[in-house]
Amino acid sequence: MNKRIGLFGGTFNPVHLGHLIVAQDILTKLKLEKMYFIPCGTPPHKVGSDMLEAKHRQAMVKLAIRDNPGFTLSDVELKRAGKSYSIDTVRYFKAKHPDARLFFIVGADILPALHTWKDINELINECEFVVMTRPEHDTIEKKVRNVGHFLNVRDIEVSSTEIRSLIRSGKSIHYMVPREVEKYIADEKLYKH
Repeated sequence: MNKRIGLFGGTFNPVHLGHLIVAQDILTKLKLEKMYFIPCGTPPHKVGSDMLEAKHRQAMVKLAIRDNPGFTLSDVELKRAGKSYSIDTVRYFKAKHPDARLFFIVGADILPALHTWKDINELINECEFVVMTRPEHDTIEKKVRNVGHFLNVRDIEVSSTEIRSLIRSGKSIHYMVPREVEKYIADEKLYKH
């Protein structure tokens, strides 16, 4: 039986409990051996001055997942020069694990723009997309064909944007991020500007 590997990319700016909970749900539901958290370097579809340096985002992910043997950090996109394209990441993991089934995790919110992704047809053929949906969004499945698995995940009302806003306002982010990540953000004085 082929090894089953999840690829969970994102800015993780910062990583929060919602990321960890849905990653664990997917790991369990799809019986994955490993879930790679892949912080992106320079994302082609996101711009803004809110993006922390890669070293901080990588450090926070490392802290957040260190106690879970099913989770692993990959810095493949952080080491890549220029923009981070998903197809390049999938090619990297295909080469590293040629016999594995790769499950590429995405949120349902990206589906309308999926056709704009670099080499999207190859990407869809090289891995199995796992689209995280909310129970109330089950009609998305009917609109998109041949993308892969649709998994309902818990609707966790926490976002990196909200966390950054709370920090700038001097408010608590307790219980929104792992304790080690909260401490790292405070120690490094991140997101204050």
